[in-house]
Amino acid sequence: MAHRRLVPSVLAAAVLAAAGLALLSAPLTASASVTAPVFTSLAAPASLPNVNNAGEPSLGVNGTSGALMYQSYASTYKIIVNPTTGAATWSNVTPMTSTFNIDPILWTDRTSGRTFAGGLAGECSALSYSDNDGGSWQQMGNACAGVVDHESIGSGAWKGAAPLGATYNRAVYYCAQNGNDACATSSNGGLTFGPPALVGGACGSLHGHVKVAPNGTAYLPNSHCGGKQGGGITTNNGSSWSSYVIPGSTEPVTGFDPSVAITPDNTVYEAWQHGDNHPYVARSTTGGSTWDRVTDLAGTYDPPIVNSTFQAATSGDNGRVAVAYLGSTTPGNPFSSAWHGVWDLFVSTTYDGGLTWTTVKASADPVQRGWMCADGTTCNSGRNLLDFIDANTTKDGRVVVGYADGCINACASASGTEAQSTSAYATVAYQSDGRNLVAANDGTAPPSPTASPSASPSASPSASPSASPTTSPTSSPSASPTAGGDPDPVTPTLTSGATRSGTNAAAGGYVYYKVSVPSGATKLTLNLTGPSCSIISCNPDLDLLTKNGSKPTTASKDASSETGSNTENVTLNNPGAGWWYVGIYTYSGAAGKAFTIKATVT
Repeated sequence: MAHRRLVPSVLAAAVLAAAGLALLSAPLTASASVTAPVFTSLAAPASLPNVNNAGEPSLGVNGTSGALMYQSYASTYKIIVNPTTGAATWSNVTPMTSTFNIDPILWTDRTSGRTFAGGLAGECSALSYSDNDGGSWQQMGNACAGVVDHESIGSGAWKGAAPLGATYNRAVYYCAQNGNDACATSSNGGLTFGPPALVGGACGSLHGHVKVAPNGTAYLPNSHCGGKQGGGITTNNGSSWSSYVIPGSTEPVTGFDPSVAITPDNTVYEAWQHGDNHPYVARSTTGGSTWDRVTDLAGTYDPPIVNSTFQAATSGDNGRVAVAYLGSTTPGNPFSSAWHGVWDLFVSTTYDGGLTWTTVKASADPVQRGWMCADGTTCNSGRNLLDFIDANTTKDGRVVVGYADGCINACASASGTEAQSTSAYATVAYQSDGRNLVAANDGTAPPSPTASPSASPSASPSASPSASPTTSPTSSPSASPTAGGDPDPVTPTLTSGATRSGTNAAAGGYVYYKVSVPSGATKLTLNLTGPSCSIISCNPDLDLLTKNGSKPTTASKDASSETGSNTENVTLNNPGAGWWYVGIYTYSGAAGKAFTIKATVT
């Protein structure tokens, strides 16, 4: 909720065209032929505390349980979407430390499942963490960065070996600003933090959410880098921070934070509000030292999105990234009280590493009518949505966006007015159809949530006591070999004990097979042999993944062998009956190389 200090800039970049598709507000019939994402709004039940005081929400995803964690103001919610019915169950799991905070913040580490929640409470933040989706909380020591305002927390892999004395296998970063940015690191999972380190270089002041790459490099995106976009970066576990800058980017006169997303191959994508307020995105395959594919997303929707803000980026497989933001097709300065346009929620998605983008409207009715004030605590109006929204990726690869709906009930009708646009209702835009961010699920038919009409949040239409978080969204009863034949004729079947040959996909891609495991089987053994490796490396480097009932991915699997060689073996004792899917994942290297795969069921 900070006061913004921005500098004028100039326009530069390229335009790519793609298709647009608006949200359907009724329940959807999933179809493999639909490629553009489709979204349904899930509004929180009116019975939850602070449900209409949800400005600047954070949205986390537990990659193991599949739970969504949503925090805004002083409340933390757990959301489970039933994979069969699509109904969403919201519950209040607020830790005691969240009952008072100036700026709310939440982060869920999708790998470890640990959620951090709380917020700014003076010069430091009062935070707690949970390893069971809010079932219980551990109070953390005050997280301080030496400066106060606009805090962010994130976690991820250590860069190289964990620091001496570390007692937790993930680095936890806490960053804040007060003209300068500074970040502190925790080596014990967030219980305590070390001394803060200032972010050096060109970037300073207000920043976006800190995120950590799989290789341990941490990024703190910032739109105030000498008139350009960029951010802070650490490659030594927070001992020191420097800055990177994105050539071809510009800083808006007034606006809000940029956002980064990082794919498994450590490619970084940054999304921002450009100097002309258009939505922009670029990528770096070199850890922020160089940037390419700087893209103006305005023309990827018809009519063009000429104003944007609240960028929030999320990723899935290599090359698959989505950027959510509030956008408007009305020209003029949307941060002036003289502007009278309408804001909608948009999501732009790439499946080819940023070469092309598809943009859809993800809200059924306006998210906000009229201007937004970007002057922080000095604003007298236009501040109901505060500073940001958040985006994430579900366990099965759907894009989800946590946002505050500023235009509900009468405001959402065709005759709604700016004077009625003063709400901040807790809402999630949930991808209910179309191609998602996990390639293994392309062509599957995801469930269709029941839309929550944003014009009537008090109806709590998304709540359902039948929600079942333990059911896999891609599983199906027909996946059992006893349920009536082959459930997936397109995917080749492995015969027990027989060797099958194939060629690998491009880096970040999968080749799939399946094998039938009958009831009573005592062992499933999988053997992958790829091209021989040199003394130094393998080209390609292949990994072996498996999952019962649905196609595995690096983020969702029952067992795997992921070494640096091309001889990978998996053995499962007492595997469950069903169709086990086998995935050969290309971690790196060239496509089209020969391998053999064998499955043995005993």
